[in-house]
Amino acid sequence: MDKHTSIDVDSWTTFDSDDDNYCYGCEDWTDNDGHDNCKTCGLGFDKIDGDKWATAHTTKSMVSSAPAISPTGDIYGRTGGFTWGSGGTSWWQSRAGDSLSSMWGNSSYFGKNENAEAYRLLKHKNHLDSLCKVVDPTVKHSLNFSSHSSGHTDMKTGRIVIDGDLLKGDDANLDITAGLAIHEKLHLVYSKDAMAWEDDAKQRLCKTTGQAMLLHDLVNIIEDEYIEKQLATTSKGFVHYIEKCKKHYFSDNFEAMGKTKDAFADLINTLLLFVRYPSLIDDDRRKRHAPHIRFFARTMSNALDSRETTVKSMETMYSYLLKAFDKMNEGSDDKRLEDAMDKADDKIEEMKSEFGESGLDLSSDDWESIRKKLSEEYKKEEEGKHRDDLEDSMRAADSIIKKMTGEDADENKYIDSDLMEKMKELEETDYSETDIDKSLAISSDQTKVTWQKAKANSYHIDRYKSAKQRVKKEISKLKKKVQLYGNMEKLTIRNQKRGKLDKRSLHRIPSGRMDLFKTTIVKEDKPLDICLLVDESGSMGSYCMQYAREAAISIKEALSDNDSLNLWVYGHSADEGKRGDTEMIEYWSPSMKDRPMAMGGMKARYENRDGNAIIASADRVGRETDQPQGKKLMIVLSDGEPSASRYRGEEAYNHVRKCVKNIESKNWDVIQLGFSGSRESKMSKMFSNYAYINDTSMIGDKVSKIIRKVLKI
Repeated sequence: MDKHTSIDVDSWTTFDSDDDNYCYGCEDWTDNDGHDNCKTCGLGFDKIDGDKWATAHTTKSMVSSAPAISPTGDIYGRTGGFTWGSGGTSWWQSRAGDSLSSMWGNSSYFGKNENAEAYRLLKHKNHLDSLCKVVDPTVKHSLNFSSHSSGHTDMKTGRIVIDGDLLKGDDANLDITAGLAIHEKLHLVYSKDAMAWEDDAKQRLCKTTGQAMLLHDLVNIIEDEYIEKQLATTSKGFVHYIEKCKKHYFSDNFEAMGKTKDAFADLINTLLLFVRYPSLIDDDRRKRHAPHIRFFARTMSNALDSRETTVKSMETMYSYLLKAFDKMNEGSDDKRLEDAMDKADDKIEEMKSEFGESGLDLSSDDWESIRKKLSEEYKKEEEGKHRDDLEDSMRAADSIIKKMTGEDADENKYIDSDLMEKMKELEETDYSETDIDKSLAISSDQTKVTWQKAKANSYHIDRYKSAKQRVKKEISKLKKKVQLYGNMEKLTIRNQKRGKLDKRSLHRIPSGRMDLFKTTIVKEDKPLDICLLVDESGSMGSYCMQYAREAAISIKEALSDNDSLNLWVYGHSADEGKRGDTEMIEYWSPSMKDRPMAMGGMKARYENRDGNAIIASADRVGRETDQPQGKKLMIVLSDGEPSASRYRGEEAYNHVRKCVKNIESKNWDVIQLGFSGSRESKMSKMFSNYAYINDTSMIGDKVSKIIRKVLKI
């Protein structure tokens, strides 16, 4: 058959060359006895003849015309991977190859940092969360990985849980995981009505656990396709993620899912494939379920057109499948009775043998009474064992459905609890990643900047308090010298020819003077943004780090109470997690007033890429300030020696200078406070304004002089 040719579904499920039929009794292909019965067991073959499979709910679908179907079994005319609107490739896919997530994934090196894997997974969680927000920003959600259960979504709370095993170790499955996340967000956006209908339908239609399970699976199968269809009209670029996800769970892993011997479970799984990935319906499956597939096509052809047609198809399909289940299990009650009688007979024979050996002899009436009693007990036993045959079938169906939809994960592949705890700790620090402009970086692999908000522990708090006590005098001195900034000052100018009448000048009227007015000028300092950038490289160890920490604490304590001075305090290191990265820690900002003593955690870490840190700090303050065009001051506290991977010597000095000039052109004043190994010859290569501090007693005078110069007070 030509791959572009469409035929009607009845033709697709007709096999003229086949004289055999699939018998659900034999669970195999068997010959027809000429009366549409199995030649082997006598069970009637399943066909749609008149109302054989029909109910009051299904008759309309039964008589509708056969819809067209593609050679792959698709009645919807979907594009690649049986997704809606996925034709062609996305613009980033065309540039980056097969991966859709290449812009934010495919990290090959994470360094030796003990938190490297937690960083990686948290980064991916944040990106996945962002994708879900784009799907519909008005529908709130939270997204997390799971450490103990398969993926799911709580429709009431909006909590999306993604099975994170796909991302363990590497980024190869980022596209697939993104598809899972987007799919779950679509449920939050579109499925509340379907869930409400299901709750109502369970009350109306379901009498057993098995029936409820059948209805639930039907709703899931049809609803999954319905919500993905909506995506094609709202966020068309995202359907490529859905395509990757469906290919993984259906096409790539279909053979590994296993098969079920339960006839009805096999039928449910055929429905799943018909709606979600019909190319997996091979000739054998198509033959054994041909009459049912014809019905599926009639019921589902217009099912996804609207919410109304969707719920109608769910109820129609439910009614039909209940009828199908009954037909497939005809004679099951008789079989149970027969099994009970056989067990009773076996027990009687066993008892006769035992009684004979002991010399006891019972009358035939006695044995018959015993047999009758045993039969009743065994019948109850069998009925209890098979209280809901449909439930057994649905459990068999579920085991495959859940695997093929990503709902069932290998418990050995969950993200372990220790890693989840590390991710939680990092998340509390608001871990994020940004990139500086490539034109401002030494090389393209030195653009990434990671950010965390400091989280103080008891040791950090104690160290902060101790440092504050040691520099108490310097805090007081600095506060006094800058405390006037921001005060409003009124100036009255008299002897004016216009303005407000000055009562003190009324005596001049007889002389004909006209300068009888006054004007009032209000002078108020504009808010100023100040950023402290502290070098936390290894060379800042020991007393040098102590000086820098105490200087930062002094400035923060002196300025934080002045509403006209907005303060940010950042620390920076480099290459600790990944070579080329600049690692920023936020110790204080207008958004961190719940963590007042976080600066007690400042410490010497790894390396320093000062230029990148300066650009990143200025960018962040610029995004957070309420006066982006206002005056700004950056005070850089360091030992004056930039040193990181491929970032040293004259090249590094020149880069720092370039970055300083860049932000100075954007209304920043930049001043360096040098500690320990700082030398004027090196500082002058990088900064136009600098000062050297070798003792905490110098903080008050040095820093206040710098600030007063910038503030002009």
